[in-house]
Amino acid sequence: MEKKFLGYNSRRDGELFLLCWIAYTSTYICRLNFSAIIPELTAGNIMSESRIASISSVFFVCYGLGQLFSGIIGDKLNTRIMVFSGVLVSSLCNILIFFFHTYEALFVLWALNGVVQSLVWTPILKIASVEYDSKGRDKFGIDMATTVPIGTVLSYGVSLVTMLFLPWNYVFLVCGTIVGVSAIIWFVGTGKLKLKRHVQTEKSAPQKTMSAGKIMKLCMTSGVILMLIPIMVQGTLKDSVTQWTPEFFSSQFGSSTTFSLAMTMVLPIVNVTGAYFAKKANKKINNELKTAVLFFMIAVAFLLLLRVFAGKSAMLSLVCMAGVTNCMFAINVMLITMVPLRFSKHGIVSTVGGVLNATAYIGCAITNMIAGKILDDTGNWNTLFIFWIALGIIAAVVSLGASVIWKKNRD
Repeated sequence: MEKKFLGYNSRRDGELFLLCWIAYTSTYICRLNFSAIIPELTAGNIMSESRIASISSVFFVCYGLGQLFSGIIGDKLNTRIMVFSGVLVSSLCNILIFFFHTYEALFVLWALNGVVQSLVWTPILKIASVEYDSKGRDKFGIDMATTVPIGTVLSYGVSLVTMLFLPWNYVFLVCGTIVGVSAIIWFVGTGKLKLKRHVQTEKSAPQKTMSAGKIMKLCMTSGVILMLIPIMVQGTLKDSVTQWTPEFFSSQFGSSTTFSLAMTMVLPIVNVTGAYFAKKANKKINNELKTAVLFFMIAVAFLLLLRVFAGKSAMLSLVCMAGVTNCMFAINVMLITMVPLRFSKHGIVSTVGGVLNATAYIGCAITNMIAGKILDDTGNWNTLFIFWIALGIIAAVVSLGASVIWKKNRD
């Protein structure tokens, strides 16, 4: 019997997970580095909050819309090449920003970065659905959730160290180079594994293809359509809170850019546990949507506390922000990873994953623009916190309603 590797039934399954983990983690290095340099842009009067919000939002829009496209083609095309292309071109976009970093150049290159990064996640979900059995898929989904917090730590860490010695534009050169190496590791590593079972599945895929009408009907009857609202909110609270955290500490407590980044890096370190909290909670609740309700309400409680501590205690503010983002990572693994994998038997894992992830990022793009507008017009963080609290309550209510439909139709 073949020995287990990283807890998987075979060395091949463990190695495939590791390659998927490296590829997706690397995308965060070339995604959140822009958030890391925001205090430098504002402190040096290089860009206004509105312009910064427009750049980050165009990434979310392009990434979200790209998810719709990549989700559909991810169920049909060569997933290995899709992932490689997304990671490689993302690294090139970042390297180009090192040379061209005007507002216009940043806007265009960050939009392109969003497009190509959308080619990575849904093909990885597809690989999981056909390369692993049911138990292996669940483990894969929970383990892959660690890519987000660890990728965040790496992005902020690399950015922080770079800015200690070099101007802010070097952050993009260093991050782009690291991610370029990750693309090569993916291409070489998956070439050796050959994804044999995936190739066989692709050959038989035409027999399992569902029409757009049937997919829509399945999404309606299973509650997926209702899930779009809580998914949009978790995307907002996960990414928008993380993105504005460095600026929050800089403006509210007069922290330097490097200190603000160091404080922000605490969030993803704590968030590593979010996926495992979600797994443990869902084992008892046995309904991904009800589990989401629990974590939305905990997040709202942390946001209410954040209103009290903002501007008064940096440490307690950080604890509250960590609580919010930890809850969002728990919800993320339930709704963005585990829900799509439930559709493995229908052969539309990538499509459903694309729709759900697209919703999360398009919603985040819209609300992130609102956040930038609020801060630009009022300079009042309290108003922004109230906005986030309202979103959390709405998401909890809708999730509770959707949980009834999901429970009846998920299995």
